[in-house]
Amino acid sequence: MKAFDFDNTIYRGESSIDLAVYMIRNNKKIILYLPMIFTNLVKYKLCMIGREEMETILNDFCQAVMEDKDEVPRIIERFWQTHAHKLNERILKLIGPEDIIITAGPDVLINGIRDRLHTDHIISSEVDLNSGKFTYLNFKDNKVRRYKELYGDTPIDVFYTDSYNDRALMEISDRVYLVKKGVSIKQIKPFKKRSLQRKLHGKQKSNRKCRHNDCLSDSVCGRTALPDLRLQKGRQDHRSSN
Repeated sequence: MKAFDFDNTIYRGESSIDLAVYMIRNNKKIILYLPMIFTNLVKYKLCMIGREEMETILNDFCQAVMEDKDEVPRIIERFWQTHAHKLNERILKLIGPEDIIITAGPDVLINGIRDRLHTDHIISSEVDLNSGKFTYLNFKDNKVRRYKELYGDTPIDVFYTDSYNDRALMEISDRVYLVKKGVSIKQIKPFKKRSLQRKLHGKQKSNRKCRHNDCLSDSVCGRTALPDLRLQKGRQDHRSSN
């Protein structure tokens, strides 16, 4: 099973922030919340405030923007009509029907683009549209906790994320790839030797042949090369003639 973060991995950017900016056009008073939301998100990622405080801030924001709960799905639909182009097609091609997406984003937002994500296995934060409150925040250690509740000890073979904040998920994954700006994908777990990294990234092998008689390698095998006796004899003959 492969697992994927959403923001800055599948989606180029922070989808929740993009949605908040988009919603300002429909509700001008939302702009009053943006500095507070952005500042506290940074503080939360830096562990300067706790989950309970962040939950209170998000609930206040949601209640302000969800006065008309029937309008929210239509806003989400219009948002994705203008922002679906920010989905990372390179990452989407890696997602299969048995893979899983694990995100801190709210379910009401992710569900609006669900048909483009190639899998129904999605773990996200949860919002009650009737109350306008978060009922579950899928942040940090909560991601692993919810994953184990749903999938037990099913191993994660490969995990794609943009941030070391997902360290808890990294620890239960066999391999981890760090995605940067949707372009660079770097394997960070397990650490690979340079020669194997070159092979994994499709670089050509060396044309040099190993000189060990017992070696079947098509390239340099890594052992100390046997001395070329013919070359040594030539050097000795040259010294003798001088």
